[in-house]
Amino acid sequence: MKETQASLADFTIADPAVQECPYDYYRVLHEREPVHYDPHTDLWMIASYELAVEALTNWKVFSSVIDLRRDVGGPDPAESDALFEKEGYLVRDVLTQVDPPRHTVFRKLVDRTFTGPVVRRMEEYLTQHAGQLIDGFIERGRCDFFNEFAVPLPLGVIADQLGVPQEDMPRFKTWSDAFIETLGIMLSPQRKLECTRLIIEYQHYFVDRIEEKKSNPEDDILSGLVAARHEDGSELSTEELLALVQQLLVAGNETTRNHLAKSLLLLIENPEQQELLREDLSLAPNFVEESLRLESPVQGLFRVTTEDTTLGGCEIPKGAKIYVAYGAANRDDNKFPQADTLDVRRRNAIRHLAFSHGIHRCIGQMLARKELEIAIRAILTRMTDIALDEAFPHPAHAPSFILRGLTSLHITFSKAA
Repeated sequence: MKETQASLADFTIADPAVQECPYDYYRVLHEREPVHYDPHTDLWMIASYELAVEALTNWKVFSSVIDLRRDVGGPDPAESDALFEKEGYLVRDVLTQVDPPRHTVFRKLVDRTFTGPVVRRMEEYLTQHAGQLIDGFIERGRCDFFNEFAVPLPLGVIADQLGVPQEDMPRFKTWSDAFIETLGIMLSPQRKLECTRLIIEYQHYFVDRIEEKKSNPEDDILSGLVAARHEDGSELSTEELLALVQQLLVAGNETTRNHLAKSLLLLIENPEQQELLREDLSLAPNFVEESLRLESPVQGLFRVTTEDTTLGGCEIPKGAKIYVAYGAANRDDNKFPQADTLDVRRRNAIRHLAFSHGIHRCIGQMLARKELEIAIRAILTRMTDIALDEAFPHPAHAPSFILRGLTSLHITFSKAA
């Protein structure tokens, strides 16, 4: 790691420039304060790999019960809450920002959704889906990769798995984007209300689909959730079903689409690594892990301390808001030597924290890995000479310190023989 002269006072994760490229900030955190209090955001940053694992493992002290809509900045949610109560549903989280026993109840309901065996049975379907998308632009020699491939691949998969019509996919993207946008601390009050109205649209759409599945169940995830019961035999409430579907819809497409684009950009920017991968496509699974490590689609998530505690020799008070920086932990040289370098043969790449760690480890990680692997294989098999399309600006990132994703990716290529 190169020693930097920058000071932590020069950085805050709320800075749009840091969100565009946070890696200098992470480097300074590693060098100076792996546990650092940021007064600009009132967040305690955890940057080192080992300390991140320690915090994520100890859920009783580093609790997930933190309301992202109220406790992590952004506009006052009162007006949005009133709109939800009047026109939609005020939904409580059931997975991400909850702890056991509530978390355990709902985790059991979805844990079997995307297991290894389930995902392996989907391989032919995923390969066909990826191939059909490439068919749509392969003759042109150029494409809007983000919107023609990265968006529709995972969105189509999750729509099929939920058992809802493919033709509604554009609406799913709009709703998914609205959910993500409401997590931003720089959201204006007006935009928050606009997003609230979009989420209410999602709620009414899926309430209708839920009613359809009750009377006409099929072999899909939504029918399974509708048929699920609590231990006392009671049905899941409408709010609980909406929370679970929201989790699957957003987690099932947003991060995968972002990383599809980022992983291709990594290969464009690292032609020698791309060539190694082309020469030996059996490295594709390891490239997926390495790219997830290097460009974690979820850069971090939040915890709150339930008591005064010490982490890495740093005293943290009860009630402190914690940001576990997965993206920083995954670039910790102590765990991953030459961590800022893409290495498709890196032996411990799979040890990354891109899917978190502990009881909140990502439900859809097996599906995401398989989608990414199949996509990369298909792209490298059918396309050569892949480059950025110079007719368009250089790809930029959507402003966020939670998710890392491009706003566009236009490429040119040659059709493989």
